[in-house]
Amino acid sequence: MISTNTSVTTTRVKIVSKAVNATRNVNVRATSNDIYIGGEDVTSANGLPLRQHESITVIIPPNEELWAITSSGTHTIATLTNFVSIQS
Repeated sequence: MISTNTSVTTTRVKIVSKAVNATRNVNVRATSNDIYIGGEDVTSANGLPLRQHESITVIIPPNEELWAITSSGTHTIATLTNFVSIQS
């Protein structure tokens, strides 16, 4: 298992990179405040909201990425997966 903590701001940040021919299950938790997750086009208006201390498991298909953003400030998001390359 691979655990990471990523700082998320009002500028989108990639939290899971593409993997060719690999579907990944990624556990995501908003550890410090509300965060929005989605594709490369994620915003606080169109993203899936994760409230503070809320967790979700996301299935990431091959060649897809997961991104995160906040509506204000800097917050932390934690990820847990069995896939070797989380970010690049």
